[in-house]
Amino acid sequence: MSYEALPYGALSLVPPLLAIALAMYTRQVLVSLFAGVWAGALLIADWNPIAATALSMDWIVEVVRSPFDTKFLILIMFMGAGAAFIHKSGGIIALQNWIGHRVNTARDSQILTWLIGIFIFFDSYTSTIVTGNATRELSEENHTSREMHAYVLDSTTSPVTTFGPVSNWIGYQVSMIIVGFEAAEFTAEEVGLTAFGLFLQSIPWNIYCFLAFFMVGFISITQRFYGPMLDAEWRSRKEKKTKRDDATPLSDIETDVGEPSEKNPTLVNFFAPILTLLVVGLVSMWWLGGGHQPGVDIATAFQETDVALGLLYGSFAFMAVGMLGAVGFRTMDLDEAGDTIISGFKTMMIAAAIIVLAWSIGHAAEQVGTAEFIVDVMVDSGVPGSFLPLLIFVAAMFIAFTTGTSWGTMAILTPLAIPLGYELVGVSILPVLMGVLFGGAIWGDHVSPISDTTVMSSIFAGSDHIDHVSTQIPFAMTAAGVTVIALLLYAAGLTSALVLLPLSVVLTAGVVVALNKLDARRKNLPEIMPTAKAIENGTIDTDAIENGNRSGATQFNGTYDYIASIPLTAVGVVAVYLGLVFAFVMIGL
Repeated sequence: MSYEALPYGALSLVPPLLAIALAMYTRQVLVSLFAGVWAGALLIADWNPIAATALSMDWIVEVVRSPFDTKFLILIMFMGAGAAFIHKSGGIIALQNWIGHRVNTARDSQILTWLIGIFIFFDSYTSTIVTGNATRELSEENHTSREMHAYVLDSTTSPVTTFGPVSNWIGYQVSMIIVGFEAAEFTAEEVGLTAFGLFLQSIPWNIYCFLAFFMVGFISITQRFYGPMLDAEWRSRKEKKTKRDDATPLSDIETDVGEPSEKNPTLVNFFAPILTLLVVGLVSMWWLGGGHQPGVDIATAFQETDVALGLLYGSFAFMAVGMLGAVGFRTMDLDEAGDTIISGFKTMMIAAAIIVLAWSIGHAAEQVGTAEFIVDVMVDSGVPGSFLPLLIFVAAMFIAFTTGTSWGTMAILTPLAIPLGYELVGVSILPVLMGVLFGGAIWGDHVSPISDTTVMSSIFAGSDHIDHVSTQIPFAMTAAGVTVIALLLYAAGLTSALVLLPLSVVLTAGVVVALNKLDARRKNLPEIMPTAKAIENGTIDTDAIENGNRSGATQFNGTYDYIASIPLTAVGVVAVYLGLVFAFVMIGL
């Protein structure tokens, strides 16, 4: 059965927007996603519902048969099994025994999650998986809401891998810039700028990603929440419920795998699988990209690699080492190990179904021309050249939001943005356009319930998926709003990233504090979220809070020591990391 994709105009927005609206309203993600796929098929099949249903099945089979997608589905099953071994073998118990006395509050666990995410900069999937597994139990023990844990994962991984200094994201982004050069019909020699050099110069203009990454640390350290996240954190601290009563986590190892073994818990069973995943995954991607061949540098290897296959090798090694450690240290026998593999697979079944349907709705959007319609509307708006960065940023946001893919958005917009910017303004605007394009694409990932990276964050935080999306949206909108202000200033003539980026960071901090104060007062909740222990021992007067008594005698807000080891370590590591990133940028100047 085959149909020809026709121009559907504004109707092309129906499949993704229907899926997103239904998911947010009904919280039934699978049903909503399929409804979006079916709506797209209905357009293609000339409004024949039976043919649309058959076409929907064809699309689902088509995306599953894609080599990348097939590898990815298998690797997340291996990841589930590896995570099950870490949990079931007592690796998490050993970690808690080792570091638990240092991580005593929800704030500590949030900062630790942010900190670990910085170190895994070569792949966003790997970062989400490793960081989520390493910190989920500690977050749970210290009463961090699962929504907040998912937010920290989601808004740390993609920004960090976008900047590098070595990642598959960089390789992909550089390859898109090369495509843009070809579309503009000029060479690097003609403009005096290589594709990699243009990428390096674009980093300071990726304002959204810097702000998203900054907000995670700022909110975690200050404990100033707003929007639905404020309610989620108050519920978690006061009621000791890290998720809603009727929430449906995408993965819940405690339920699916069972209680961890207390037989000889050892840190080896925690660190060995994770380090194996990192080393095997990184080396595999380097090898598959030809890094072992003479004359192939690291950047080129990661640009040319097969990401899914490299991570598949890493995930199998992750599971295998987890099993060997569990059996070798006698925390379980072979029969229990076999059962643990199956249980680990089960933890990923709902997530796999959502990811398949998310891919399918992306395919449906491609078939009905969603992205092309958005691009045409934005380009035909007649915006002056100085407003082009804002135009590209908004276009990238909307395309990524409606299609659920940042990489797909980059593939769609880069061949348009580079020739358009070159013709309207010249080479000088290209770093700005690339920076805002990459940032807008990642914003769409952060707020779209049909994004695979957003699904992954929900999986490894053990969060209800729609709860994660709804609590993250206000934070992502804050960073995007400040980015829009920065781009308006750019259009008005302030064209230095060295001025706009620090100004945006300061403005973001001010906006976060202002929104926190307004929302906390409106909801009659603490501005600075107290610890669960402070609420439990009566330091915080919850009765006075619930009665609206904000008198000076009432202990309303939490108090924290900012000159403490965990926040100071985190700030120091981030400063070093950002220093390395900007040293990286200087290579291209």
